[in-house]
Amino acid sequence: MTASEPRPEPLLLIDPTTQRPILMAEIRQSRPFLTGPRSMKAICPFCPGHESETPPAIDGWPEQPRAGRFDASDWDVRVFPNKYPACRHHEVIAEGSLHQEQAGDLDERTWQRVVAVWQRRIRAIESQPGVGCAFLFKNVGAAAGASIAHSHSQLLGLAEPPPRLRLEQLCASELPACPWCTTAASASREGRMVVETDHHVVLAPEPPKLPNETWVLPKRCDDDFLTTDAASLGRALHQLFIAVRDALSRPAWNLWLHRLPGARFHWHFELQPRTGQLAGLELGGDMYINSHPAAASAARLRQHIPQ
Repeated sequence: MTASEPRPEPLLLIDPTTQRPILMAEIRQSRPFLTGPRSMKAICPFCPGHESETPPAIDGWPEQPRAGRFDASDWDVRVFPNKYPACRHHEVIAEGSLHQEQAGDLDERTWQRVVAVWQRRIRAIESQPGVGCAFLFKNVGAAAGASIAHSHSQLLGLAEPPPRLRLEQLCASELPACPWCTTAASASREGRMVVETDHHVVLAPEPPKLPNETWVLPKRCDDDFLTTDAASLGRALHQLFIAVRDALSRPAWNLWLHRLPGARFHWHFELQPRTGQLAGLELGGDMYINSHPAAASAARLRQHIPQ
């Protein structure tokens, strides 16, 4: 196949040995890599003034921009279909009109707006035929899989929830109490609480899988992500992003949302700085080695929470 020939549409394949779904998306071989030193010299397709470098926007902030489009003078959040999709419904959310890689370099108001747009886009994607779950994630830095430096997140419309979410649901159903409520209730006395806002908490889970793992979750177990308080969540995320940036010297990191639509499930974000390594046991056995206790990681982050 030559570079000019169109690549096949993304396919959903199933690993016969584990029944794990695999998205085969050859088109993603063509995506540009504009992170690290390369991002300083290249034109960023996610920056204002370069909207023609991406597919047309389908949503953003403000919800009804001037002249009906998200142009350089209008938008703070911009949503458009991924040019190199991994599946049929794959969106990019450009976060902030300023070119920043670290999420902590954006202001709190921007994150409150991003949360509101996330809620709107998840609702929109899950209304599409064949979509059973919208999976939201964010990659920061080349080491975390980001190909564009400009702060952004991605949303996939999947036929079924990913296996990890189903496993969490199954394990939680077999416990006498919600495990996320339990870990939140003991976080303060165990030194694992990082910060609280009106309706959300940021904590280090016990046990953490990898160094400096943190979670963001609502205080109420029955909270619905689609209607959760965007101001409170935006503030919690913003404070966590600043703490990670400053405590860990601007690391690469990943963030993802665990949420099961239509199910009783304590939704939560997990943020994983890429300060450790995935080696043979993690990749080959789905089992983890961690040398950073939760309380120590939380204490380090608390030192950098804005006052």
